Amino acid sequence: MPCLRAGKWVLWPWCWIGSIDDVTKWQWAWEGALGVIAVLAVGTVLVTAPVQHLVNILALAAPVGLAAVALSLSLRTGTPNLAVGAASALSGALMAWAAVELELPLATGVLLVLVLAAFAGLVLGAFTVLLGAPSWAVTLAAAVVFEALLVMLTGGSVIVLPSVPSYPPGAVFAVFAVLSVAGGALWLNRNVRERLSKGWAGGLVGLAGSSAVAALAGFALLVRLGAAQPGGQGLSTVVFALAAVVLGGTSLNGERGAVTGTLLSVLILAVVQGQLALMNFPSWVYTLVLGAVVALGLTVSRLLDALRA
Repeated sequence: MPCLRAGKWVLWPWCWIGSIDDVTKWQWAWEGALGVIAVLAVGTVLVTAPVQHLVNILALAAPVGLAAVALSLSLRTGTPNLAVGAASALSGALMAWAAVELELPLATGVLLVLVLAAFAGLVLGAFTVLLGAPSWAVTLAAAVVFEALLVMLTGGSVIVLPSVPSYPPGAVFAVFAVLSVAGGALWLNRNVRERLSKGWAGGLVGLAGSSAVAALAGFALLVRLGAAQPGGQGLSTVVFALAAVVLGGTSLNGERGAVTGTLLSVLILAVVQGQLALMNFPSWVYTLVLGAVVALGLTVSRLLDALRA
C-alpha cells in the first residue's frame, strides 16, 4: 500500500522501515552470522568459566559498547567523531570531581556533564559545518584537548567516588543494547537518513549526540570502577569502538548501517578479551586482535558494498 494517501501520510510499518534495499539480504546474513558467533562465544564462556565471569564480561563491554554506539552515530551522520574515547574519560573524571570536590549528588553531576558534553559536541559540529572542515580532523584535535584537560583535572591521581551506586548485573549492558539496536532500527527510516546524513543537521546532531553518548559511557565506566583514572585510554577505546562498528557492518561513509551488528560485535570482542585475560595472555595480544578485527571489518564492509551494488 502507498505511504501517501489523500495528501496524508499513512503509518504502515513498511513506510517507517523504508525500502528493503537499504538493508540488503547480505547485511542481514552477516548480522545473522555474527549472532551465531556471539552465541557460540557466550556458550564457550559458560562452559569454561563460572557464570560470574560472563557477568564481568558484560560489565566490561557496557562502557566501550556505549562508546561504539557514539561512534556509529557519528559515522551514520557523516561526521566521524574520533574524540569519543577521550570525551568518555574526561566526562567520567568530571562526574567524579563534581561528587568529590563540589560535593554534588552523583545524579546531578551526571546530568550536568551530559549537558556539557552535548554542548561541546554542538560547538565541534558548528565549527565543522561553518568551516567545512572534516570532522575527523576537528574531533582528533578535540581528543588531544580532552586528554590534556583530563590530566589537569585529575592531577595524575585517581579520583575515588565517596559512594558507588549499585546496579543489577548486566543493567548497564542492557542500556547499551537497547541504544545500539534502537539507533540501528531508527536509521532504517529513509526520512531520518536523508535529514541527518548530510548538511548542517547531520553535523550538529552527529557530534552533539555522539558526545552525549560518550559521556554516558564515561559514567558507565566510573560506576564499574568506582573511580576516575588519570589515564583515560581514549585511543584504545576508539580502536575498540571502530573495530566493533566496522565488524558489525556499519560503513565508514555512513551509507550503510547495522541494526544488531554493533551489539553483537561488542559482545564477541568483550568475550575474546575476557577469555584472553582468563588464560593470562599479555595485554598486547588483545591489541593485535583489535587491529586484525579492524582490517577484517573493513574487508567485510567493502564486500557488503560490492554485493549491494
